[in-house]
Amino acid sequence: MTTTLSKGANAPLPDRLCRVTLTAAGEIDVCAVLLGQDGRVRGDHDLVFYNHPAQEGVSLAGRTISADLAAVPASVHRVAVVAGVDPRLPNVRFDAASTPRVDIDCGGVRLAFVPPPFVDGETAAILVELYRRAGAWKVRAVGQGWDTGLAGLATDFGVVVDDDGTGATPAAAVSGSPRAQAQAQAHAQVPAQAQAPAQVPVPARKPAISLDKVQTVAPELVSLYKAAEVSLAKTGLTGQRAAVYLVLDHSGSMGGFYANGTMQHLAEQALGLSANLDDDGIVPLVFFSNRVDLVTDISLDNYRGRIDRLHRSLDWGGTCYAPAMQSVIDHYLASGATDPAFVIFQTDGEPFDRRQTRDLLRKSSSLPIFWQFVGFGSSRDLRFLRSLDTLDGRTVDNAGFFAAGQRPTSRSNAELYDCLMKEFPDWLTTARRAGVLR
Repeated sequence: MTTTLSKGANAPLPDRLCRVTLTAAGEIDVCAVLLGQDGRVRGDHDLVFYNHPAQEGVSLAGRTISADLAAVPASVHRVAVVAGVDPRLPNVRFDAASTPRVDIDCGGVRLAFVPPPFVDGETAAILVELYRRAGAWKVRAVGQGWDTGLAGLATDFGVVVDDDGTGATPAAAVSGSPRAQAQAQAHAQVPAQAQAPAQVPVPARKPAISLDKVQTVAPELVSLYKAAEVSLAKTGLTGQRAAVYLVLDHSGSMGGFYANGTMQHLAEQALGLSANLDDDGIVPLVFFSNRVDLVTDISLDNYRGRIDRLHRSLDWGGTCYAPAMQSVIDHYLASGATDPAFVIFQTDGEPFDRRQTRDLLRKSSSLPIFWQFVGFGSSRDLRFLRSLDTLDGRTVDNAGFFAAGQRPTSRSNAELYDCLMKEFPDWLTTARRAGVLR
């Protein structure tokens, strides 16, 4: 029996030989990328493609990637299976008909994944990834596309791409279809001085703030910055720009989370994400209870101990979401920003103003604002947040939710960022289609 995975779903895999086969209408190139714990290749040899078809337990034959999971070295934490078309050929893009299907056969476990159709100009995509979790292997259905071809995708993972015409590294070579590869091989017989550039330059897509600056201004945040960078790369959002907001619950039940440093840590995690998305190094910050208690900011220059200092001057209160949401909307509109807003909205309980919250979420769905609700504490107190994730009557689905649990700091930074980014990429695509984003 074959189990079909939905986008974002995962499933355990036995420690066996796994075959991942892609099926698509038309010509596609298939490759695999071996990635370390930081989400990047250890070297250019970690790209498995037609001209380098095997590497440390991972091999390519036609449109099938085989991974002997028992033989993959411990330094490899993920194997991304990707497909692409040649972006240099005119009008060649994935479409609904050519979006690849994935079939996985792993020691008798049979899985399938059919991604939502690629219809936004994608020329490369991560279909699935095999990854380690708690000493075992799992598979995740990714289905995330790029518009820069396999060369652009490889660059995001740290593979060096020659784009100056001096030679063709493996990353440069994967940008062509088999037909283009044959042309390139014939072209290689021409004397070097007669050759045209071997590769169309791939535009650099970088975090908003450089690693050097973070190391200089806020060295304690470097690990958060890097973890956020990896999560963004996994979802194809390297180079995306957005204004990150942080909204913190200051109701009476939140005292313990402030006292044990959880809230300060969340603010630092928000800064690590913001440094990748926004070049000003500042996160607008809203404290709320049954009202807006304080609107201020936290930045790379002032973050140390800031949450503790700020919240001590505030009274504890009840829980109303709408005033805090309206405060974010007003701040964003007044800022004149052209990039979307990504709002981390943290709370530990249901609000008194449920109707007003629903109405405001519907109203703001026509604005370039995405609400990522993060629930602390018991899951039984977060049912209303779950309902916001599926609220009807919106221009687009403009909200995500995940429960961080009773001890949010027990989650790794990587896990938190993956949860934050779970629905944002789909919102960006849908919002652009609907004209909410330009």
